[in-house]
Amino acid sequence: MPVNRNGQAKFLKHHEMENLIEYGLITARDKCVFAFGYYTSLRISEVVNLPYKNVFSENTVYDEIVIPKKITKGKTGTRTIPTHPDLKKFCERYRQDSIELLRIKQEYGDWSHKNLSSDGKIHVDKSFRCPKCDFFRVTKHNQYKNEMLYLCKKCRKYFRDSQAKRMTGADAEEIIYDPLGVTSSKDYGFLFLDPTNPYLFTGRYGRGHLSRRGAMGILEDAFKRVQISGASSHSGRRTSLSEMHAKGIPLRVLQEISGHSDLASLQRYLEVSDEDIEEAINIL
Repeated sequence: MPVNRNGQAKFLKHHEMENLIEYGLITARDKCVFAFGYYTSLRISEVVNLPYKNVFSENTVYDEIVIPKKITKGKTGTRTIPTHPDLKKFCERYRQDSIELLRIKQEYGDWSHKNLSSDGKIHVDKSFRCPKCDFFRVTKHNQYKNEMLYLCKKCRKYFRDSQAKRMTGADAEEIIYDPLGVTSSKDYGFLFLDPTNPYLFTGRYGRGHLSRRGAMGILEDAFKRVQISGASSHSGRRTSLSEMHAKGIPLRVLQEISGHSDLASLQRYLEVSDEDIEEAINIL
């Protein structure tokens, strides 16, 4: 819950931003969600509704990002925002990681924190395989006639330990997957899983988009990890607008970026620090 002045989301200082991105936000997707809030001053509801085609042309990030009227608050109008170089890097990393994560999902299937080793990797023993389909990913079940019973995650066949196919040599080499911070594939929205999905930040099972509540939860958990109190999903947006205002950017320009309906609403949104007040007094 915001505890800043007048109930506003916390303004983030430089070191807090660094800690948040480095240690608070885990996956490339989560970092990219926050980066959009900061580098474009978008509302979280606008971020999660962004179409992929408005950000990427094939595998290249546009120099300008068009925010469609239909996803803006009040649907007041389309906005175009220049793409900050750092935002491009976050977007490119998110896309690259998404391609790799989809490859892992297609080869390995779903995973959870139970599949991860102490170093956060998925270790797969290829020497022990399903006797029906030759797939290497199986899970243990109960004992059956004094033997361990297994289930193949691909063909769903149950088989006993004595029935398992055991490989040797190169075919038995261990595979190590790096899930890139994703601890539960069932809770993660895989970009490119459904080629018809138009959204940049996809929802669970590749359907629809990441929900507003889901994005807020991601950021809230990140703030807790680095012990930043009073911050919310609005903190990136408020921080960027306040920083631009402190550098002397005219309010009318900020309004074009933020999409505020009037200047009065925007002015209430901006942070005024103790240093700003002291500097103002010192010019007298």
